[in-house]
Amino acid sequence: MAAREPGPASAARLAEQLGDRVPVAESIPEEAFALVARVRELVAAVVMTDVGPAERAAAADQVAAITDALRARQREQPLFIVRHPDGRVESMIQAGSGRLNPQAPPVEWIQRPAEPPPGSQPVPVEVRARCTFTAAHAGSPGRVHGGVIAVVLDELLGGAVTAAGATGMTVSFALSLKGATPLHVPVVLFGRYKGREGRKSFATGEVVVDGTVTAEASAIYVQERRDA
Repeated sequence: MAAREPGPASAARLAEQLGDRVPVAESIPEEAFALVARVRELVAAVVMTDVGPAERAAAADQVAAITDALRARQREQPLFIVRHPDGRVESMIQAGSGRLNPQAPPVEWIQRPAEPPPGSQPVPVEVRARCTFTAAHAGSPGRVHGGVIAVVLDELLGGAVTAAGATGMTVSFALSLKGATPLHVPVVLFGRYKGREGRKSFATGEVVVDGTVTAEASAIYVQERRDA
């Protein structure tokens, strides 16, 4: 009988498999975060610019030169996880909140407990973060695009599931937009682990602006199969 191909794995599950081979968060230089911040500013400037063709062409040449320089040394896969001193695992370049991915919204975690040791029973958890969305995340005039809200809330809910000790991959996600989430205004994001049935974990969360809920989400995450 042919061996079963390994299925997809979450960052938490991968970190569990790698153990001490996962680099520590302190190994990331501050210059890496500064580069991401400058690129985010660049994207917002490109979105909003009204300069003429000559200025755009000159900027394109400069960006191309920087891109070539950054391609001089690259990892083989779009994956970079680190471990914090408290044991928490962070995926640095994923699209939901990766701090080394300038395309990801600049999510800042306020409350995110470290996940319990592998094999522990899941525990009730709420995580909280904040984010200020820019012109790069715009949808309707003055509002954050609903798809961006979905990406961020999926990240928050997934973070709650991981922090609870119930790792898994997103298999179902539902979003309800209750009102406008504004640009350039700090918003608060919540995610909660709600329980588990077999390999399925359930989570809910919302976006809150000045005490008003502007978006709600619920999701189901399925734990990876483990060999006996």
